[in-house]
Amino acid sequence: MPMFKKFALLFVLYVIFPFIWAQDTRPVIRFTPFVSQGLSNEETYFIESLIQSYVSDAGELIFSYDNLPSDTYLLSDGLLTGSWNKNPDYILSGSIYLERNTRIFTLEIRNTHTNEIAKTTTEHKTAGDLVLRSRSLVESIIKFPLLSEMESAAVNDGRETPQKITENSITGTWRGEPGIEIIRLQPGKRGTAFFSSGVQMNLSYVIENNTLKIWQNSPNIERFYYPNPPEIAKLLSEQAEPMRWEFMLYSGGNRLRGTKTSTEIRVLQNGDTELLYETARDAVLIRSYY
Repeated sequence: MPMFKKFALLFVLYVIFPFIWAQDTRPVIRFTPFVSQGLSNEETYFIESLIQSYVSDAGELIFSYDNLPSDTYLLSDGLLTGSWNKNPDYILSGSIYLERNTRIFTLEIRNTHTNEIAKTTTEHKTAGDLVLRSRSLVESIIKFPLLSEMESAAVNDGRETPQKITENSITGTWRGEPGIEIIRLQPGKRGTAFFSSGVQMNLSYVIENNTLKIWQNSPNIERFYYPNPPEIAKLLSEQAEPMRWEFMLYSGGNRLRGTKTSTEIRVLQNGDTELLYETARDAVLIRSYY
């Protein structure tokens, strides 16, 4: 199976279909398949899946009967039946054209009540650049409640008492880690991080003293450190220690707040590089679907 199709399938299974249980008060957004030219079907489908996952933070994403994702049958027959007849509040469409090795990406959303249109068009030299910028492009035309929630997380958590952490209370999908699209925590003390660069990292976790401890359980590869320059990504992949996180649970079980510890790199004035092991920084994850 081609690489793009593998990752697109993962997003369908873990990201797109939880839209079905979104709250009724959220706006309904109908997705129109992208028009593409010069790109493989796998690359187009993967970009579509990324955009769909980001748009779902703002509303309930639905599909026309004849435009359902091709892997719908993997879950159950009739899963999306209730969505077919909903009237959308917004209609999302887009296009990707390859012109002289440059991807021209257009994203457009129309308000069906006012006919107002928000649109953005950008150029990308590589598929990786488009993947990395895709969330910010969606944010430029749609307001995300999730973003304002994350901005106030540190202030709010400072006034809250941490909740009791159990395996059930942290199982699910989380967002908020820079460079990582989603973190999926599963029963059995395991999880997966899906990176913006298109790769995934296996995770393990334990709960000790009401603290969730997560650590990298995959060998380092360069694309864990994208978009660093290739030589720096290579150095980090060879010498960096496994990433790890420690969190406490807040906000009714919807927010994890704590620290990430990893190896970072500093470029000195003379051009040499210095590895900074055990570098800790604040980290916040927001539950995406539950």
